[in-house]
Amino acid sequence: MDNINKWEITTLVLAIIGVTFSMMFQGMAYWGPGGSFTWIGFWVGAILSYCFSLSSIVCMSLNKYKLHILLVTINIILISATILWTTFIIIAWQSGM
Repeated sequence: MDNINKWEITTLVLAIIGVTFSMMFQGMAYWGPGGSFTWIGFWVGAILSYCFSLSSIVCMSLNKYKLHILLVTINIILISATILWTTFIIIAWQSGM
């Protein structure tokens, strides 16, 4: 088995952080005083989720010829789930659900 290089670990860590922000950014909306709802916290979480996912894509594309197919598949699944879930939650909150 080939050695796993730093780009593979970096892309995986960034994708995992993106998924974490995607799952937790709804709770970030309640960062206001006394736990009140703020759109600033909501958008900070959403933007961080997108930024970490996109940075994982960038790291993956910088070293695309030396990545293991299993890690690429896991990254693509994590990134796709992050982007779809974050977009779904944004649309749901904007529509008043």
